[in-house]
Amino acid sequence: MMVKTENMRKMIALWTAVMLTLLMLTGCAAGAETRTGEAQGYGGMLRVSVQMNGSDITSVEVTQHSETPGVGTRAIEALPDAIVQADSTEVDSVSGATITSGAIRAAVAQAIGQQTSPSPAGDAGMMNAEENVRRGVGMASTGRLGPGTAEDGSPVYSFNVVFACADFDADGRIRALEVDQLEVLSTQFSGFPEEAEGENDFLTQVSQWTTKGTQGDAYMLGSGSWRQQMDAYQQMMVGKTIDEVNAWHEANFSQETGKPVDNAEGITGATMALRDEHGDILTAIQRAWEDAQRGQSEADGQGSTDTDLPMPTEEGMLNDTNTQMEPTDGGASYG
Repeated sequence: MMVKTENMRKMIALWTAVMLTLLMLTGCAAGAETRTGEAQGYGGMLRVSVQMNGSDITSVEVTQHSETPGVGTRAIEALPDAIVQADSTEVDSVSGATITSGAIRAAVAQAIGQQTSPSPAGDAGMMNAEENVRRGVGMASTGRLGPGTAEDGSPVYSFNVVFACADFDADGRIRALEVDQLEVLSTQFSGFPEEAEGENDFLTQVSQWTTKGTQGDAYMLGSGSWRQQMDAYQQMMVGKTIDEVNAWHEANFSQETGKPVDNAEGITGATMALRDEHGDILTAIQRAWEDAQRGQSEADGQGSTDTDLPMPTEEGMLNDTNTQMEPTDGGASYG
């Protein structure tokens, strides 16, 4: 009789454990759901799918985007896991991809029904939806003789096109900034075809052009890559107005070389110029601000507000003797 009673107790305990497990699994299944959200990214609309278990974020996936490969995609690769681990959208931006980072956070916040809040200190990726944020795009082109010479001794010519996309708040301060730059050498472009037979070579050459930012570590400067240095400058400019950026540049960059002076404010390790023959980054950013103002004026029904913008001077187009290097087929190492 004692054995039978003991067996019954074990069976009851076993069934109790099974039922509790089933109840827990049922509760988990009932609490799990998938939500979606979207926000404007750097290249277009960005959409996310968020798995929730009750109030916990268990999975974040970017399901649609048009972000720049090697730049914005770095945020897409890193930020979803960071949000899951923090169980919050209050995570830092990926350096150099602040706009994409902000879009991911905003899309996740929308998915989970969270009010978009200001970003963590020092980070401008996320924006309060109630703020008057304006976005503008700017471009600036420069050309020069160089770098170096071709294999046959003939001179090499090149042109640089800088692209800037920036978000500005109601006071004109930069909230988020993305800059990239395309450099094309005469050895990479034989010119427009005069006959149909040259069309394939022309199209092939153009398709192989890549920006300095997307080249990453393949485009190295004297200290770090172009992408790393541009990231440092972007972080320095966030929170400033265009006038403040220009004043900062005037106070901390050499008038002779265009490069940062020793102990320049807020610059660690960055050595490249922001306005010289290698690329006029400052003008591209200023034009982004002008574009944002035009967009705001048109939205307010005031029409266009085109203004004359300062162009780089001949005195600013100085040759950098330390950067005259032989052009190569795979990514340059000058800047």
